[in-house]
Amino acid sequence: MNHPAPPTKLFREEAKTGAIECPACGAPITLRGFGGVEQVACAYCGTVCKPEDDGNLDVVQQAQRQHRTSMLPLHKRGTLPARLSEHGGGQTWEILGIMWREVVSDGVTYPWQEFLLFNPYQGYRWLIYQMSDGVWGLGGPLLGAPELLPGGTPTATWRGETYKHFTTGNARVTYVEGEFPWQVLVNDVAQANDYVCPPNMLSIEVQHGEDGVDVNFTSMQPIEPQEVWTAFGMAGPAPDKRGIHPAEINPYKSKFYFVAAILLFVTWIGALIFYSSARTNAVVYTGSITPGEVLTEQLEIGDADRKTTLEFELVAQGMNNSWAYAEVMLVDMTSEEAITVGLETDAWSGVDQGESWSEGTNPRRVTVGGVDGGSYLLQVQTQLDSSGDPADALKFTIRQDVPLGRYMFLPFFIIVLFPALNLARKLGFETKRWANSDHATSSWES
Repeated sequence: MNHPAPPTKLFREEAKTGAIECPACGAPITLRGFGGVEQVACAYCGTVCKPEDDGNLDVVQQAQRQHRTSMLPLHKRGTLPARLSEHGGGQTWEILGIMWREVVSDGVTYPWQEFLLFNPYQGYRWLIYQMSDGVWGLGGPLLGAPELLPGGTPTATWRGETYKHFTTGNARVTYVEGEFPWQVLVNDVAQANDYVCPPNMLSIEVQHGEDGVDVNFTSMQPIEPQEVWTAFGMAGPAPDKRGIHPAEINPYKSKFYFVAAILLFVTWIGALIFYSSARTNAVVYTGSITPGEVLTEQLEIGDADRKTTLEFELVAQGMNNSWAYAEVMLVDMTSEEAITVGLETDAWSGVDQGESWSEGTNPRRVTVGGVDGGSYLLQVQTQLDSSGDPADALKFTIRQDVPLGRYMFLPFFIIVLFPALNLARKLGFETKRWANSDHATSSWES
């Protein structure tokens, strides 16, 4: 009886878990990634090796370099926050490999550290620390390919959401240690294209090699430094966060202030109508004053047991390129306390380079609040400017129980103040977010 041939092995045998010596420096190396490991970089000398089926290491690139201390140590284990379930939150991961990369833009170098996380049941994830601004991101392979849309500003769509282009740059590997499921060497360069749609970020990396073009799609989310520190049980305080992750949610992007302002505005309109309609706005005195004469009248203002608001108005009739002034005095007949108000009107006009112009304040109104009701003696003295065309007559009016403008309109400024401040903070956050992008002056509406 003929037996069928055994199936061809898709993977090499799992690497031995015992200690192996680095072929270059003799340092002990323990493989932890099992059969998926394609490359091992010695943490001591930097030599890059390839695991063989017999458990030995075959040198791919021999190197001698100084060991770099990364933010997290190699082979450290941690449990990521459960809220990041899409990228392995709630699972235990081990740092299998560490890679340092950098992009140079306009003469400025932006370095970061990439930590390759491994879980035998979940596969691989990437934890990235931006060294320039102290922000962290957690990502994993994208199960599919986003659609890139043509246009002035590059955009990409994925799962019904539109991602805006953030940066494009050549990412160069400057340091590597640990195990990787792909071949990576120092000075390897890949074009990195980042797109954001907070709280998500897409990274598309294109690398040209001897075997053609390799394209990788990664989905990422921001993670707070303290969450990383807690997850991996690191001692001491978490490193300071000095910037904003490109996919960080704008904390000021909230409709609360806008909705609250609309509700308060409607309430204010209702209160304004009620307040205005409740005022009598009654005329206490009105009449013409002959310029140069003194007016004296006895008036009854309001009710004796309550306060009221008075409005004094002076109108100069037939006046141009001149001014008129009235000094008003109200003397309480009981307390003999006086209220003094000055009213000045002016009107100016002319022609300048063929253009007519005019300015001035006529009529002039002054409002005084908190006036006790009762009997008052009114005295009004007037002055006129004799130059130009002085006023033919002056009309003087007093109204009581008039609405105060500061009570009517001050609430409006308070209502719009908080949405305006929140909008300013929102725009400031977006300005800081996009400051290091390829579109520093646009995309504020994110």
